[in-house]
Amino acid sequence: MDVRFELKGADRLARLFEKAVASDTVNDLKQAVYGTAEAVMNESKRIVPVDTGTLKDSGRVEQPKISADGIEVELTYGGAASKYAFFVHEDMNARHADGKTAKYLEKPVKAAEDTFVKDVMARYARNLRRL
Repeated sequence: MDVRFELKGADRLARLFEKAVASDTVNDLKQAVYGTAEAVMNESKRIVPVDTGTLKDSGRVEQPKISADGIEVELTYGGAASKYAFFVHEDMNARHADGKTAKYLEKPVKAAEDTFVKDVMARYARNLRRL
């Protein structure tokens, strides 16, 4: 399953990445991206359907990857739940306990679309203030 979205303010994040490279603070920016992605995953785990807990426990945020194009971070479910994670995510007709839902990753990712860059920038600034 591959869910992609366009970040609002991605151009600002690209400029921030360039400044981080120039000032040798890329790791601080990387940690800010990771922390913000973790917050999105935590929201996802709050709404993921739970039967045995295997699906919820399989939710992961990979360490951000840095390239010449910028920073990329992946939020995933699978592992021991890989045989059914996609079906649980996509079946809009399935019944789940209150507060649990299909699209358990897509919904929090889309909800963060407008604020992700702003949240990364705030975390990055806090990281720099600690130096």
